[in-house]
Amino acid sequence: MTINKRAARSVKNNISFYIISILLTALTSVLIVGAVSTGRNLTKVVKNFVDEYKTEDAEFVTYNPISDEDMASLEKKYDVILEYSSYKDISVDSGDLKGTTLRVFGMPEKLNLCEVRDGHEPGTGETLITQNFAEQHDISVGDKISLGSDDYTVSAYTTKADYIYMLEKPTGYIDNEKFGLIVLDQDEYEKIDVAETGYYSIKYNKDNSKDVRKKLNEDYVMASYMAATTNTRISMPVNEGTAVTNMATMYAPVLFIIIITLIVMILGRNIKNEQYLLGTFLALGFSRKQIVGHYMRYGLIPGLIGSVLGILCGIPMTRLLSKFYIEYDFEKLTYKVTYDIPAVIIALVVPALLYCIAIAIQAAKLLKKSPVDLLRNTGKDRRTIGVMKNSHAKTQLKMRVRSVIGHPGRSITTVFGVAVASFCILGGLIVHDSLDDLMTNGLTSSIKYEYLYRLNSLQTGTPDEGEALFQNYYEVDGSTVQLSAQGIVENSKYFPDKTDSGDKLEPDKYYLTSAAAETFGVKAGEEITFNNIADLKEHKVKISGIVTDNTHCYLYTGRKNATELAGVDEDVYNCIISKDKVELDKDLVASETEMTVTADTMENLMGPMKVIVIAFEILGMIMGVFVLYLIINMIVSESSTNISVMKVLGFSRKEISNRVLNVNHVLICLGFILGFPMAYLFVKVGYADTIENYGMLLSPVVKAKSIVIGFVLTWVTYELSLLLQKRKISRIDMVEALKQNSRNE
Repeated sequence: MTINKRAARSVKNNISFYIISILLTALTSVLIVGAVSTGRNLTKVVKNFVDEYKTEDAEFVTYNPISDEDMASLEKKYDVILEYSSYKDISVDSGDLKGTTLRVFGMPEKLNLCEVRDGHEPGTGETLITQNFAEQHDISVGDKISLGSDDYTVSAYTTKADYIYMLEKPTGYIDNEKFGLIVLDQDEYEKIDVAETGYYSIKYNKDNSKDVRKKLNEDYVMASYMAATTNTRISMPVNEGTAVTNMATMYAPVLFIIIITLIVMILGRNIKNEQYLLGTFLALGFSRKQIVGHYMRYGLIPGLIGSVLGILCGIPMTRLLSKFYIEYDFEKLTYKVTYDIPAVIIALVVPALLYCIAIAIQAAKLLKKSPVDLLRNTGKDRRTIGVMKNSHAKTQLKMRVRSVIGHPGRSITTVFGVAVASFCILGGLIVHDSLDDLMTNGLTSSIKYEYLYRLNSLQTGTPDEGEALFQNYYEVDGSTVQLSAQGIVENSKYFPDKTDSGDKLEPDKYYLTSAAAETFGVKAGEEITFNNIADLKEHKVKISGIVTDNTHCYLYTGRKNATELAGVDEDVYNCIISKDKVELDKDLVASETEMTVTADTMENLMGPMKVIVIAFEILGMIMGVFVLYLIINMIVSESSTNISVMKVLGFSRKEISNRVLNVNHVLICLGFILGFPMAYLFVKVGYADTIENYGMLLSPVVKAKSIVIGFVLTWVTYELSLLLQKRKISRIDMVEALKQNSRNE
């Protein structure tokens, strides 16, 4: 009964420690459950949608048309699904939708099917409409929209399986105010007298993509081929799920392990400081098993309560984050939030288990001693007390040195705790700086043009305005990111002329951007192998150098080399680049890319990630406060005897604080210094892998102001913890503490 009363009294006397430990455990459990579940839930939602609505594996265009009979034959022979698709773009010049572009599809039959929500499939005089566009223009199911002289009733909202990420052009950006998609009954679609854009969609049931593409190119001459993995409308949601999952499974477990380790260290020290109590329990006849079981409760309390609290908070967090990603980034999808059961089990079991095991090990280790040795509890505090007999100012320095050196375990724990706090604070700041640098400087690091016009056909000679460029795309085995070859005219004013090592670019050699080099794992002096996306012809070239560019997977070479790779005449070009807008024949231009718009696209792509990063910054700061509070609480608890002696000797509360708490300033600096490389390495290794899903390279950027902010926040957090602990110092009972010290003597 005595031992049970002791457990309750111990928790009550140190309630702040247990509250903070519970909260820290809860926060790490929230990360494990919420972040991991969100990532995997997002991946599952997109995968289920892609499977259910038969999203294409690729779309392509051929110079020679494929007949229905030939498509049926190809489907049977190669076990694929083929479908001819087309759309008609209508620029609305009147009514409520004036200034918008509506992309009109007929109802698909085999591939890229439409999810129908809040209504029914369109019949005569009816249409489906994408929900985000509809909401931008206050269009509800049952309303009418006008297309020229015809009115159509909205029968339902829809998401088309190849337009999960709603882009007008593959290189554009989402603008739900000006671009929307509608789907008509096929007969209604045929009535619209507007030029259509046609292409073929294909889905493979076997791993025979190369064989099929070779056949298509041989018989029908492939003009273009775009795999779903490189089609932003499809790949963006898939990559987003992968990126969130990678970030969650990388960030959450790391922080989880670090925080748990810290709490384990402090719990272990708490037991070690109660050696005399272990001796007392043994002297009273309690078995070693009973004593170990008693102390395991101290780990079970923060572990179990914190885990349960974290899980309860992690479940709604998963729902909110999933809703944010799906509705912020994608076209709206019907989805059901699911939770990662292994993550829930880990969050529930691991903290309590580790806390209990750590305490059990520490208690069992101490219980190997005899009751007499435990009751003696010859600690190191007496050396510090001896110094306090001298009240001269120089003694303060001796005390600080003695406090640090004389308690190595406590000092190591303090440094580690501060490192954890600074890691939490600095990690988010470095990621934020790195993403900002990627967005602001990435696009202009190697290219100097503002406009890129991709042409419908090959041109020869030199354009009247702008600069000629031959551009072609290639596949690299093992990667979902395409390699874009840039055939540059000699002495181009829009591309770099030197590598990152200072060597001049030569037109007869090949160079990779840093993003491409990292994505494909190729260094200067090595060879890279790639295939033409149309005819799958294999090419192997030696890379002569690397050009700094973290946002584009480019292969730089002269126009002659680039055209030779593509198998076309050396004096042709298919793109025009320019600093200023160029007036070209509309029939000649396939697409127009404005780099400012592309920057907006990238910002949009990274938007959700930056939101999560900011959330992690805030969470890191909160964790930092909690961690430092635990550390200061530990120091005060372990110094209670010295504090009592100083009270007896007449020291003021300020003097006591200076001698007991402020001795750790050097440890705070050491902890911060240790936390910085931890945060830097975390960003370099962890986030770089996440960003690679987009074919970009994230180089950690550390701004001086972020280091200053991080240090100030760490120091402020420490001082705040000190302020909170000063109340505890004032509540320490002199008589009780001195009694304890006499027992230790």
